[in-house]
Amino acid sequence: MMRKISYGLLAVAMAVTMVSCVNDDTDMDDIIAQYMVEPASIDLDYSDLAEVADVPVTDENDSAYNDYVENTTWNKVININYAGDAVTVTGSVPGVTLQADGAHVTVLNMSGPVKFVVSGATTDGSLKFYGDKRFQILLNGAEITNPHGAAINNQGSKSLYVVLADGTVNRLQDGETYAMVEDEDQKAAFFSEGQIIFSGRGELDVIAVGRGGIRSDDYIRVRPGARISVNSSALDGLRANDGIILDGGVVNIQTTGTGAKGVRSGGPMTVNGGRLVAISTGDTRLGVTDEGDADTTACAALYCDTLLTVHAGVLKLKATGDGGKGLNGKGNMDMRGGSMTVVATGTREIKKSKGVKLDGNLGITGGSFYTYSRLSDPLEVAGTMSVAPGYVTYDHEVRVITISYPGF
Repeated sequence: MMRKISYGLLAVAMAVTMVSCVNDDTDMDDIIAQYMVEPASIDLDYSDLAEVADVPVTDENDSAYNDYVENTTWNKVININYAGDAVTVTGSVPGVTLQADGAHVTVLNMSGPVKFVVSGATTDGSLKFYGDKRFQILLNGAEITNPHGAAINNQGSKSLYVVLADGTVNRLQDGETYAMVEDEDQKAAFFSEGQIIFSGRGELDVIAVGRGGIRSDDYIRVRPGARISVNSSALDGLRANDGIILDGGVVNIQTTGTGAKGVRSGGPMTVNGGRLVAISTGDTRLGVTDEGDADTTACAALYCDTLLTVHAGVLKLKATGDGGKGLNGKGNMDMRGGSMTVVATGTREIKKSKGVKLDGNLGITGGSFYTYSRLSDPLEVAGTMSVAPGYVTYDHEVRVITISYPGF
């Protein structure tokens, strides 16, 4: 069901066609038009999004039960307020100790569920957590820049609930050079060893200049109402080793680094709602691996190591750099609903830029699917591709493929 055309053969075919047109009435505009198609427009989108009510799971046997901050009683509260080079801490909880070096705060939590309310601003501070207890960070108008590393660094492996206080704008930024600690990771401006669950109806803006934007060595979940924006000039924008669940929210990711991924999911990624716009403008990375092999890692707006499942929501993915992929999937993709728009406009000097590239299978049973590539394949599926009957649109051109079902 896929059609591949060599770019070199394309030039030959067009040349032959042009010669033959000397003696007939063939309309060259129609021939050229199929190769010179303008793609769908994709830009970062901060507009409001109408979402269904976010109803917490109340069944304790449900696998998602513990991802809802509402299912925990938070009667232990500590307030952390930044003010330039200093910080004020109010509230005391047995089993929780805090140390401050200027505006760099280290927390040891051995007390179970504790809510940390973080506010104020600093241009030389950070917030670091130790302890294998789940906890909540309520970002209540916090602006934290750490010139030496991560702005927030959770070294614990349990759930981290990040609640964005309604109506607030919060900002995190790392530094170009990280001061590393032996046997500890800090891979992003906002890093967590454990899972991160975002909720609330506030805004979080992350600026990454040294490493990634937001990263978890477990999984990341985004609930309806949350507004997250990441701009990374270094590494990946939003990355989770064990998977990403997008239940809702408005997420905008922009990466400019070579070889960087807008969104990278090391485990299954599931989209249940919300709107995700990811734009990658970096070129292919040219370097050498630790083993001495050549490293030609291409950028991607979305990179998924395993299964990608789309039930609902809006995905807009764009790659503009050399060899960039709009969507690069190493496993299968199952599209059951929602809207996906993928665009690749980069050059092909080192690698081919493609709209959607899958190493596994592609199944489409609902929703709206659009993929475009300016100089290469809009869709490449190594496995099998199946499209369920009942679609209202199935257009397969050289540069664009569009498939849509009723309602889209």
